[in-house]
Amino acid sequence: MILANVTFGSLRGKSREELEDAVEGYLASLFKGGQISKQFFLTLTKGKVNAHVMLAAPEAMELKFHTAWGRENLAEVVSLFGRDPVWKILDDDAVKTSSIWRGAPFLYLFTHAFSWCSPVCCGDGKYSVPLFTLPVSDQIKENLCGWQGSYREHDNIWLESGALEIPAYRQLADPNSKLSEKGRGLCREIEIGTGIPTFYYLMRFWGRPKGEDKRVCPGCGGAWRTSVLGVEKNFPEFHFRCDSCRLVSHFGVRLSGRHARIGEFLTRQPG
Repeated sequence: MILANVTFGSLRGKSREELEDAVEGYLASLFKGGQISKQFFLTLTKGKVNAHVMLAAPEAMELKFHTAWGRENLAEVVSLFGRDPVWKILDDDAVKTSSIWRGAPFLYLFTHAFSWCSPVCCGDGKYSVPLFTLPVSDQIKENLCGWQGSYREHDNIWLESGALEIPAYRQLADPNSKLSEKGRGLCREIEIGTGIPTFYYLMRFWGRPKGEDKRVCPGCGGAWRTSVLGVEKNFPEFHFRCDSCRLVSHFGVRLSGRHARIGEFLTRQPG
């Protein structure tokens, strides 16, 4: 993410509340299009409405990447302020252009409680893929943002280790949970759009004291152990991968015979 400032303009005799409502609507549409982070800050500086935002990539604010909703909201903003927003990147080390997804060996969907980056990642581990660059519909981009928000909330609940710890973890670790099913469906949409195999990452915190490396795919019951050995050097070196189910995962971090069953393959679905 790249810190940027966007200046919208002076109040022009209008109420600050009216103008900020329009700005917030516009920035919300940019978030749903995968162009900026959900977090932004509005200020009135020297009589002009400004916002500090986190861009997904240096070119994220360009009109060609706006969704249909973004264009509508932008037209309202321009009408109210009488000018186009002026963008300025504040990060001196920002790259000139974003990395692209073309040529990636595979893609995978993953996020966590503290991530504001795109949840679509390249299989070589070099970068995440800005959602606005993906050849999918505006609705799919918005759905990806929604899925990421839901995943982050479940991850936060699990980390708090309260009464909902296990139900939250089940949503993260079970390939058949509602959260996982939604994510796997989005993976299929990304794969259709890009033509690149797209996997869903399954969290695996609790592992078996014995036989963890012999676990079968939780989706189909087939073999999915990869050739990766020892401690992973970087995140994408997955210990488990099923090309058929489009699932990837790692060894469990904490040994627990009781909780290790969560997310594992069931030979017979409960009744």
